[in-house]
This record gives sequence, C-alpha cells and structure tokens, in this order.
Amino acid sequence: MARNHKEGMLLTSPKEKSRSKRKEEGTMSEMVRQLPQRRLEVPGDVIALLAKEQEVLRRMPWGNMEPVRSVSAALRDPGITNGAADAKKWLQQVTEISRDVDDMLDRLEEARSSSSSSHGSGRVYGLLSILSPNVLLAHRRMAKQVKHINSRIDAMKLRLSLLANLDDRESPANSTRYRMDDRQLDRLSLEQVEVLGVDSRHRRETIKGTLSDETVALKAISVVGRAGVGKTTLVRSIFNEPLVRGWFRCHAWVTVGAASSAADLLKRIMLQVFLERPEMPANADSMDVRQMADTVGRYLMDKAYLVVLDDVWSSWSSEIWDYLGVALPDNGLKSRIILSSRVPDIGRQCRWPSAVHIFHHSPLGPQDSMLLFCRKAFLSDEAPSELKVVAKEIVGECHGLPLLLVAMGGLMSTKEQAVPTWQGVVDELRRTKDIQLNLPGVLWFSYKDLPSHLKACFLYFVLFPRTYCAKRTALIRLWIAEGFVQKEAGKTLEDTAEEYLKELINRNLVQATDYYDYGKVKSCSIHDMFREIIIHKSGEENFGTLVTRDDERIGANVRRLSMINAKEDFLSDVRASNARTLFMLGASSASTSSFLSSISDYKLLRVLDLEGAPIDRLPEELPDGLYWRYLSLRNTRISKLPKSVKKLTHLQTLDLKGTYISKLPSGISRLQNIRHLLAYRYYIGRHPPYYYALGVTLPRGIGQLRELQKLTYVEATQENGTLAELGNLKQLKRLGIVNLRESDGPRLCSSVSNMTELLSLSASSITLDEPLDLHSLSPAPQKLERLYLRGQLLKLPSWIFSLRNIVRIRLRRSKLSKDAVKEMQSLPVIELALIQAYDGKTLHFSEGFSRLQILEIDHLTDLEHMSFGEAMPNIQKMSIRSCGMLNSIPDGVEGLKHLKEIHLFAMPEAMVSSLKEGGADEHKVEHIPVIRVYNEHRDISSIIL
Repeated sequence: MARNHKEGMLLTSPKEKSRSKRKEEGTMSEMVRQLPQRRLEVPGDVIALLAKEQEVLRRMPWGNMEPVRSVSAALRDPGITNGAADAKKWLQQVTEISRDVDDMLDRLEEARSSSSSSHGSGRVYGLLSILSPNVLLAHRRMAKQVKHINSRIDAMKLRLSLLANLDDRESPANSTRYRMDDRQLDRLSLEQVEVLGVDSRHRRETIKGTLSDETVALKAISVVGRAGVGKTTLVRSIFNEPLVRGWFRCHAWVTVGAASSAADLLKRIMLQVFLERPEMPANADSMDVRQMADTVGRYLMDKAYLVVLDDVWSSWSSEIWDYLGVALPDNGLKSRIILSSRVPDIGRQCRWPSAVHIFHHSPLGPQDSMLLFCRKAFLSDEAPSELKVVAKEIVGECHGLPLLLVAMGGLMSTKEQAVPTWQGVVDELRRTKDIQLNLPGVLWFSYKDLPSHLKACFLYFVLFPRTYCAKRTALIRLWIAEGFVQKEAGKTLEDTAEEYLKELINRNLVQATDYYDYGKVKSCSIHDMFREIIIHKSGEENFGTLVTRDDERIGANVRRLSMINAKEDFLSDVRASNARTLFMLGASSASTSSFLSSISDYKLLRVLDLEGAPIDRLPEELPDGLYWRYLSLRNTRISKLPKSVKKLTHLQTLDLKGTYISKLPSGISRLQNIRHLLAYRYYIGRHPPYYYALGVTLPRGIGQLRELQKLTYVEATQENGTLAELGNLKQLKRLGIVNLRESDGPRLCSSVSNMTELLSLSASSITLDEPLDLHSLSPAPQKLERLYLRGQLLKLPSWIFSLRNIVRIRLRRSKLSKDAVKEMQSLPVIELALIQAYDGKTLHFSEGFSRLQILEIDHLTDLEHMSFGEAMPNIQKMSIRSCGMLNSIPDGVEGLKHLKEIHLFAMPEAMVSSLKEGGADEHKVEHIPVIRVYNEHRDISSIIL
C-alpha cells in the first residue's frame, strides 16, 4: 500500500483490491445466511453514517483528524429499539468500530507528537516530522487498519440494509423532542418525597412510636419489601428527622448490600459510629473482627444509639449475628436498631433478646401512584385533562413502585405534552416488557430514552463501588476528561456537565445523596435496580467494569477499569493497550509499583486515579506519548512532582489534595489545557484556629494557564509575581490563596477584579494578627457565591455589600465592630460563620438576614450577651462554640420559630444547666427538637426535651 501525499489518500493496488473483494463477498454471503427472519428497527441514518465513516477514512486529511473523530462519535449510539438478540449484537459492532477508529487515531497522534518533539517546530520541521520513520511506519500500519475497518463497515452496511426497510420507514416510535428547561434542580427526589400513601404515612408514625416508647431494652425494627418499593426512603426520612435524632446520643447509617463477611460489616459499622468522634481508634486498621466488635460495643455501652443497617441483601450466618450482638449491646438506654431488607424473615433471624418489630412495606396504591407520578411529570398533583388516560396507563406499568414512578415521571417531564408522543411511550413500554435480566420494562425504557452523551455519563457509575457516593465536582471533571461533554456556545464544559447531571437527577436515574447548605448537590449515586442495567450494558459494550479481589479476569477489550482491592498481579492480565481509564482504589504497594513501572504500555490512558495509593513518588522520567487528561494523586505520600510532568500537555485536572507537595515544578506552566489545579492539605489541631489550609508555591508563568477554573490553595509570594499573574486567569471560578501580607492586598484586589466568573474566594493572612487589606477590590466579581476570609479586617470592605448572589460567608479572626455585623443584615446569605471575628461583649441581631438558615458563633471569648430581635426569621440551625463568658442562651431564641437544632460546644455549665428540665431558660427552647451539648473533648451528650 502506497501513500499519496498530494491528495491525502490511501491507494490500494488492483491485485490487493481483487483479493480483498473476493474475501469480503465471502464474508457477506455468510452474513446473509445468518440473517434472522424478523426485521429490526434501525435508525435510517446509521447506514449513512457508516458510509460517511468510510469516505472520511479513505480521504483522511492527515493534518486534521477531527472529521473522522466527529463521524466516529455519531456512531457510538446506534439507537436500537428492539429485535433479535443476534441482530443486536451486530449493531453493537457498529459502536465497536467507532471505538477502534478512535484507538487508531490516538496511536497516530502519539507517533506524530513524539516525532514533532524531536524535530522542533516550524514548517520545515513539520515536514520532517511527517516524513520521519516513526510516522511513516504509523501511516503504513494505519493504512492496513483502515482497509480492515472499511471491510467491516461494508459487511455491516449489508447486514443493516437487509435487516431494515429503509425506503418507507418512519421515525422511531420513541423519537421525541429532548429538552432541558431552565427550572432549578427539582429537590422532590426520593429523599424528599418520602412516603405519599396513607398506609405509608401511618407506617412511618408507627415506626417513630416504636423508636420513642418508654421501653428501655434494645429494640430491633425490620422494614421488608421488594426492590424499588421505597424501604430506604422510608427509613431515611425517619433517621434524618431532627426530632428523632434528638432522642439518641449516637447515630450510624450503614448501607450493607452484599457485605459477605462479619469483618466487612463490622468495619462499616465502626467507621459510621466513630464519625462523631475526632478520630478513629489508632489501631483500627489492624483490628480483627472480635476487636472491632468489642471496640464498638464498649463505645456504645453508655449511649442511647440508633443504628440503621440498610438494604440487607441476604440472610446472615450465625457468626455475623453473634458479632453484631457484641457490637450493638442491649445497654438499657432505649437504644434502637432498624434493618431494611428484601429478605422477608430478616427480623426473625435477629439474635437480640428483646422484641423484634416487623413492618412490611408495600407498593403504593393507584391513587398515590398517580399523585407521585404527576408531581414529577407535571410539578402538579394531577395530569392535564387530555393526558389523564395515557398517564394512567404509564402509571400502571410502574406497579406502584416509587422508584419506577419517579423515574418515569422525571422522564416524561422532558417530553412534549401531546397525546401522540405519550401514546408512543406507552407502546414502547409494552414492547419492552420481559426482556433481559427480568427487570421491569420501565427501567430499560428510562435508559434507552437517554441521548447518547447522557448514556455514557450514566454508564460511568459502573466504576464506583455500590455503597459509594460520587462527589459532584469530581464526577463532572471525569466526564469532561472522558470526552462525554459536548461544547455548547456561551457555556463552559463544566456548565454543560452540570446540566447533564441535573437532567439525570430530574429523570431520577441518579439520586442526589447529599446537598450543600446553600442548595447545590454535593454527592450522588444510583439505585441497585439501575445498577443491574449499567453492569449489563457496560459489559455488553466493553465500556468499563469494577474489579474486586474475587475477580480472576475480565474481557480483553474493556476500556475502563476500577480496581477495588484487586489481586496484586491482576493488571498483568490486562491488555494495557485498550485501557483508557484506571481507578486504583485500595491498591496495594505491589500492584501500584507494578503499574507505575509499566506506564509506557498504557498508550491510550486518559484518566488515572491513584487516590490513597501507597506511593511516595512518580517515575522521575514520565514516558513520551502520555495523553492523560485527569490525574489524581489525592491523599498519597507524594512530596514532589517530577520535572517531566511538563509532558502532560493534555492534562485538564491535577488533584494533589492531601499530598505533601509544597512546590510545583516550572513545567506546570506548559499545561495549557489544565482546568482544575487542586494542591493543598489542611492543618488540623485542637487549638485556635483549629484548621487552616497549607498551599503550594507556584512557578513563574502560571498566568499562561488561561483555561484554569479552579486554583486552590496557592502561596502569596511576591518574588515570582504570582499575585500579578493571577489577573490573567479570567476564567477562574474558585480561588484560594494563603499567607497574604497586608501589602499584598492591593495587588490581589487588582487581579481578582478581572475574574468575572469567580464563584468562590478564600483569602488568608500569613498570621492571625496580620491585617487583610481587601478594600480596593473594584469591581467585585458579581457572581461570587462563597467568601472565606481569615485575618484582621477591622471593618468590612464596602464591595461585600454589592454581592447579590452571596450565599455563604465565613469570617475568621476579623475583629469586627458592632456596626460591621449590623451592616451585613441586608446580604442574602444562607450561612454565616463568625469565628474569632468579633471582640465585643454584646452581639445583637436586630433585623435582616431574611434568608439565613445556619449561624455559627465560635470563640467570641469576650461575648457576654447575645440576642435576636426580628432578625433571621428562617434560621434552622445554630452552633455556638467556646464562648466562655456567655452564660445564658441568646435572648429572643424563643421567637425563632423555624429553628430545629442548637449545638453547643465547650460552653459554660451555667448555660447548659439553664436548658435542662426545670432550668431558667427551658421555656425558651421548648420548641426546638434537637439540642446537643459537646464537651471540650468532643464526646457527645444530649439534652432530650
């Protein structure tokens, strides 16, 4: 095969063409004989796309391979709706072809990049790099691959043309208008929906009554029912209720799932129980199962506790019950245990001597099912009159299961409200019944209805352990690194990825598991029933897999691997040439070292996550041809990056949080595509100021990284011009800077004024007594939502009062005056923290703070009196810590009608005593469900009102 440089084409000799044609005809004849007798619904443009793929491959412009990549991307989701299993397998090969094309192009780019770096730059050098032996060899190999792929495409076109009547076919029945409206993220998730039926509400109150009755002996409550019926939702709504939490000193929620051993289960319980202590026992990692059970049992022996063991999949052995009996003792303090399970007799298996209460959680009835569906689909309690009949049919397909009802409701909220569109969905649901894995058709339809880019985002959850909640920010960065996020005009990739996640949550395919106090999703996960679909589809398409210690081997072509405590030699059986993503969670020292020594074999790797791996260095010389876009070394022992990190020019995210790196090499400034640079760790101590961020020193040239969106935390050093260069980073959304001197203030303000997209700003002075001069910031970034300032302010900068989007302010060591606190009352903050920030003896919130929900008062050591007037009408949570002169609860707290929680840390005994039964201030707080008191060692005690 020869190369025609003039036309940019691949030429094949007549002899080769004849031989290839005979071979292809034989292959096609064999395919014809294997065709099924039934027809398959195939979108008409699949064959056209295959033909276009062939054309761009034959006339491929070597200087610009984007046309090939564009067509390849379009082929990744053929959009199959139904048909014989064999035919579906053929269509899966269409997706495989597109991926093989991507792999081929990546290898060519690798060869060209390597050649360019050795020949220099410029027009002459460019010609030399094209003619270099490595590139010519890559071209020859690629020509053979192109020929092979085009043969596969010819056979595929024939298959599809015989399977589908393309001349007179209509659009697929499930082809509907895909839209994403502008409403805020709907927080009517399964968590908030709780239980809608009369029976469910009654069951909820009955369970609460069992938790709170006067029986002092330990009680166990089991909630049983089929998957998707809402057991977890019911139990979590009870567990999270402030009134219920106030009944117990210790709380633990353990998602059990397929935990197969006593050691695994006890470890999960211990981790949850000790969340409310400053740290785990020092020898926790080396404990055997008996020691873990004893440790937990001793800690809980003098505490009223509530422990939830959620989603128990199977019956437990007598050994597990015996260890649970030690870890969860009957301490005579009204402790309670709740189990939720699909196992009908799980409650009868309990070994605790006290009574076991069993509640069967049933599906919703027709009326409550329709109500739940309508709230998701129409944001109303009923359907429009013209859609009532068809809506009832869709609800009938959900069989009263809340999971299916909210999934279909979320999906239908994206559809045009027209009878033909909705009837098409009903028809498709009926065709989808009784298919693979014996899962409800609604689940499969919810997946199939997704656009291709959202399918990839959804399938990505296969890489996370079942009990793992994915952090929103990390998930978005991973999707971008994988290339799932499509560029949209006027939006950053992060903005678009946020919309993807909102859409998946709105459809209830993904569940938000935690929110920040100011409303944004913090973490998310998927339901087990959807996980079965994800595992099936990921395996079918070689998308990715989760590897555990029990796995011996995986498919040769799998592209994404997440290794959870896998065997040390597992990677030796993996075809490194296909791997694009590698998570090494809980990796051993041997397996990590083995991987690092063979990095050069992973030519196509894009995402590498080594979080928590037992490593203290990367190879000093990283190999050429690495195309990493995402690298996480979080919580490793690495203290220095190699200079060769400059080769990672495609890198978008570099996560160094929790490492020992204090200085970044000069080559960082060459990473022109980097968007997120996280490099800090926290000092944590028992004395003021408790914790603070330790940043990294940046090299000169940081201002060249114009794509940066997140930069935390950096040292404020004048010597290398960091403060001035920050002004070039106009796309920054989050900036954290530490060790500021008073003289640094004007320069920092000048730079920050250029950051019009900034959402979060954190600035800390070099010492607690160093003034923080931020008064000259003009104009202030008007999108700013979160502001964290540590250092003396004396008075608040005037620009703060212009922030109309601010939701959180945390001030530390500010030494504010009464007037400064009063001035803040008009700000729209949801959370306000004053930590060593005010030196006065009295603090009066007279009015304003209309949106405030959380107030934190910490180490105001001179404060003797605190009061509320008409301020903070919506406050829900108040925390007061280490205010040694404050001997009474703030005046006016009785008027805060929405206040649900008060937390008191190391406060005077006089205040604590006044709140107890019969105390002078008991009447002020009788409407507040939860009041908790923590002593100076952070052990917890409670006041139950």
